[in-house]
Amino acid sequence: MTSSDIENMKDPDMINENKYAGLDSPCYLIREADLDYDIKLLKDSLYDNWCDNFATAYSVKTNSLPWLLKNLKSKGFHAEIVSKDEYELVHKLGFKDSGIIYNGPIKDHALFDRILTSGGIVNMDSHEEIGWLRKLCESNSDRTFSIGIRVNVDISSLCPDEKLAAKDGGRFGYCYENGVLADTISQIRQIKGAQIAGLHLHSSTQSRTVNVFAALAEMAVRIAKENDLDLSYVDMGGGYFGGRDDMPSYPDYFKGICERLKTFFDPAKVTLIAEPGVSLISRATKFMTKVLDYKDIRGIRYLVTDGSRLNLNPQVTRHEYPHHIDYRPDIPTSQREPVPCQWVCGFSCMEYDRLFELRNAPVLMPGDRIIYDLAGGYTMCLTPLFIRYLPAVYAELTDGTLFKARDEWGLDEFLQKNHY
Repeated sequence: MTSSDIENMKDPDMINENKYAGLDSPCYLIREADLDYDIKLLKDSLYDNWCDNFATAYSVKTNSLPWLLKNLKSKGFHAEIVSKDEYELVHKLGFKDSGIIYNGPIKDHALFDRILTSGGIVNMDSHEEIGWLRKLCESNSDRTFSIGIRVNVDISSLCPDEKLAAKDGGRFGYCYENGVLADTISQIRQIKGAQIAGLHLHSSTQSRTVNVFAALAEMAVRIAKENDLDLSYVDMGGGYFGGRDDMPSYPDYFKGICERLKTFFDPAKVTLIAEPGVSLISRATKFMTKVLDYKDIRGIRYLVTDGSRLNLNPQVTRHEYPHHIDYRPDIPTSQREPVPCQWVCGFSCMEYDRLFELRNAPVLMPGDRIIYDLAGGYTMCLTPLFIRYLPAVYAELTDGTLFKARDEWGLDEFLQKNHY
């Protein structure tokens, strides 16, 4: 497909799968209109529940596609990073140090100093950072540095019905229950030139209910009261559902969060920070594949496609993949015989590379396309270079124009930096 072909493919109406027929397969597709929808939903929810004193930071680790990062930067998002590598990426793309939130357990010492010195946000997560902060303050005795602290609380005791991300609970931040958090606060207070400015409450769960976010907001209030903290921000992190009508969305989450925060914090004085990742981009992103071939084995028809579970769930932890089928227009479904059992499989040589089963459905044929929805979160970053290299990525802009945001990787990309 040439660049002129792409430029001429304009359709401002709702999604029409036929217009994507000429795109490389497999490929990812990000629809800017859907992205804008969730951006507006997020910001409206924050404004409605916390006035205009809020900040949004995109979780770079969720999907670090440069086009996406530039797009979100243009729409007022800060960058939430957890490594020096991510910093170098967002810095090259134009994010200012003052617009960066630095989280995570493996911070770089020099970058820790740089972000704090530049007025960005650092949420501490490990013991060594206390020493770094002390040295920074000693070396800049004429300045005051604002620091944040990541809180670790026992979600299972706050919300017994919540399905945790790990059976033993979270492993990040300073533990509230055993006194480590209080001790950390005490140590920071003893550092001349250091000021505790914020609490970071991000905590991962599988069930992602509104109740757990409300409970975390209550913990922010409790911790601030118990430790007499005068905060300038509360960072609720990410981990929200997004893009699914059957699950809570931003209006639900921030109504629950802000009701609890307002019992102690003044929205005019305390900035509320959200760090969405998956919830912001899932609705907008699709993974588009084609049926290549089929084989019949002992009463089952196995369909070979050019996509894989590795492109959708590289950790192979999920068993359901929301999708829809775009049948070849030259063979409508009315002319297709139903097949008792069809298994849609990926391109890899691994037996577990099976995506979903069709029962008594019209027969799928080579050339039919299977389009997977909600495919934006972690998929592109975690897709391995296993058997096949990285697929192309397209962005459908709000005017209907299709823009190729990443070329498919080939041999040259794979061999870069190798010596042989």
